[in-house]
Amino acid sequence: MSRFLSLLLLSFILISSCSSYVYADVIGALRFVVKNGSDEKPVSGVKIKLKDSANVRPDVVLTTDKDGVATVSQLDARSWQVTIATDNYEVDSRQVLVSADTVTDIEILLQPIKEKIIRVTGERKLVHTAETTASTHRDSTFIKTFPANADNKQSLSKVLRGNPGFVEDSVNQVHPRGEHSATSIFINGFELPGALQGRAGQIISAETVQSVDLLTGAYAPEYGGETAAILNVNLRSGTIKPFQDLTLQGGSFNTGFGSVTFGGQAGPPIEASEDQANVARRFGYLINLSGRQTDNALEPPQPDNQTAHNKGFSQILFGNFDYQAGMNDRFTLTANSTPAYTQIANRTGLPDSFAPFGQGYGYGGALSRVAAGALGVVSQQAGGQDINQRDANTFGVLNWRHTFNQNLFSLLSVASLHTGQYLTNNNPAVNLFALPGDNGIEFNPSLFRDGYHTEVQGSLTLIAGNHTFKAGLLDDEQSGKESYQFVPASQLALDQLAATDPRLAPVGTFQTDAFGNPILDNRGLQMYTPNPGATVPTLFANRSGFYRAAYLQDTWRANSFFTVNYGVRYDRYRQSQNLGQPTVDQSNLSPRVNMSFAVTPGSAFRLSYNRLFIQPPLAQGAILGLPIQPETLNQYEASYEFQVGRGQAIKLASYYKDIRHQIDTGLLFFGTQIGAFTSVNFDGGTVRGQELSWEYNPPNKVGISSYLGYSYSIAKPFGFDNTGTPVPMFNDHDQRHTLGVGLANTWESGANVGANFYYGSGVASSPLIDDNRIPHSELNLHFGTGPVLFKSGKEGVGFALDVENLFDDRQVINFNSGFSGTRFQQGRFILFSTEGHF
Repeated sequence: MSRFLSLLLLSFILISSCSSYVYADVIGALRFVVKNGSDEKPVSGVKIKLKDSANVRPDVVLTTDKDGVATVSQLDARSWQVTIATDNYEVDSRQVLVSADTVTDIEILLQPIKEKIIRVTGERKLVHTAETTASTHRDSTFIKTFPANADNKQSLSKVLRGNPGFVEDSVNQVHPRGEHSATSIFINGFELPGALQGRAGQIISAETVQSVDLLTGAYAPEYGGETAAILNVNLRSGTIKPFQDLTLQGGSFNTGFGSVTFGGQAGPPIEASEDQANVARRFGYLINLSGRQTDNALEPPQPDNQTAHNKGFSQILFGNFDYQAGMNDRFTLTANSTPAYTQIANRTGLPDSFAPFGQGYGYGGALSRVAAGALGVVSQQAGGQDINQRDANTFGVLNWRHTFNQNLFSLLSVASLHTGQYLTNNNPAVNLFALPGDNGIEFNPSLFRDGYHTEVQGSLTLIAGNHTFKAGLLDDEQSGKESYQFVPASQLALDQLAATDPRLAPVGTFQTDAFGNPILDNRGLQMYTPNPGATVPTLFANRSGFYRAAYLQDTWRANSFFTVNYGVRYDRYRQSQNLGQPTVDQSNLSPRVNMSFAVTPGSAFRLSYNRLFIQPPLAQGAILGLPIQPETLNQYEASYEFQVGRGQAIKLASYYKDIRHQIDTGLLFFGTQIGAFTSVNFDGGTVRGQELSWEYNPPNKVGISSYLGYSYSIAKPFGFDNTGTPVPMFNDHDQRHTLGVGLANTWESGANVGANFYYGSGVASSPLIDDNRIPHSELNLHFGTGPVLFKSGKEGVGFALDVENLFDDRQVINFNSGFSGTRFQQGRFILFSTEGHF
């Protein structure tokens, strides 16, 4: 065990024994202030009942003190139904959203009974003026209502698109605020280590999410690791009443999906109750098993033949188990495995309108159909290319929450994670000494990457008056193994291989003429000849290191007008390898200040400054040039959020990032799209943007709901990358305008209809000429009947129709992109579902 790990455990024990306090990332607190509505004097002795909207936790009953105040902590960060019924006052009932890491004040004005009892439904407060983060809240109801991931119910990344700050790209990428990825996922308060770029499978399934807060700025010091965006995920748990969900879906492109989710509770009751059928019990369980297959797995390299070697298979094996050992201790075990198998899509040729730019023939797809015919070069599909990718993402997390008292609790987490990516091929055999000049098949790749993480995290939090103090430590021990072999299938590919890194090429010599001048191929690279008997080597890379962090923060609600979250975070990253590159060992001290000003009871103006440290990806480090350095940046943000009516809120935000050592991910061999990626460092970059969001949520989630998210941004790198190559003018994922709109209606019966629209003005890698970017848009529809067969209340069997990309748009997303090659929108999916809930 490392010295840091020992110090982490020792610190946790010492701080716990000193009665400090821990606050979990998916846990929040509520403070009720109950007054007489006629004279606004405090009302004491009022009973307040809170009911969990997810039907997982037991009911909570509070009683106001002499000042009319009642406080409760350790509430899961989601909606709770609050009911107040007391003598001489009308009944008050409302939905309250608990915000993570925040004490949310709820003022309730009780109306005295005059002639008859009238049930009052209080207005839900959408703007939490004491919240200092920049976030968007999404829950399982949103995921089911709006068809953002209509063609793939496993996909969480598709749920993100259209939200302010997120730009959709190909190959499962959603870019937050000008960064390539660098998104951290927190599950039930635990920071999950990152997975590999270019994966075709999922990390976690959208079906397992109870709610998620999408954070894009104004980060409290507790958030680190990869901070382009934070997904603070509250996972589904076993419900008080056991349930079973079954889904079968099928439709276009031979797409099929099946899912089984079941959960419940067992064991003795947590609290004594006469109603044994509706009492929370000590042991909870939730299992989700799903599988998906399709002939159109990823964005294809041509608009017409989208199923050419583009099959995909993915699975989700998920379990979330919790045990309430006593009133003060809760243990949670989360286990997740998401294997995937995906064919690398083949090029079949582009329409003749692409002839001046390359129709997808030859190396990198650079040849037109006519030029390829003259050289005898056929497409990848006709040439028999057969490259396949297998993904492995597996993790297990054990959490222990301990409550010392109403204002004191802790979280200790241990986890193990493995992420893997494996490229294999069944391509035609290659004779290194009789290579064709050009070929649609570039390489016969064999690439294996594995990353391993062992992680321990601990945090302590103390609520003391108007202060919420939190301290935490993290130790992530990392190791990675990689192997690379690329057998060139043409002279152009051999020249590219030798130019990229001679260690990847067979032993040989660069060709020169009689005067010693280099002989160049038609791509401008020096030609290379292998020595007799030479073979293509395998390059092995072994990496080891760690990422460690510590933070201290305070959220101080000075008064009803001003709240500030401030503190400091220390990050250290170290990685060494066997490639002869120098060891990376960097640390950074990051101050952060996030402020919220309550302009009115329903509006907030927020300002923030964050110093951020982003660790590089582990098993996808560069094998070329200098080793990848951590990214550091200063981020500034201002926003204004206000409630404009019942269930409606608007937010305006503006931000600026000043980045050093910006981390990007690109293709190992430019122009190919065989699934071989590598990380690069840019000297720096800047990102600036403005965002607008609007949401409308109906009472009790029945009726019309809607959302809108718009972003304008400019993402520009500068300087050189870590191989000494000048950087492009814009990041390849830079996009000026991004719009997401959703509209839905839900009936009491459970039937619903929904639509969402996504528009992107074109990423910087989309143009065929200069910076003439190609926009793309997508309209998705969902129709659900709710339960109609074997119906009993909200249980039964129902049917659904989902249409993704209604107008069958197949625009260019990327053309010769440095990250994903050439990619087009996937065509229209029409999918029918049978859904059962019991």
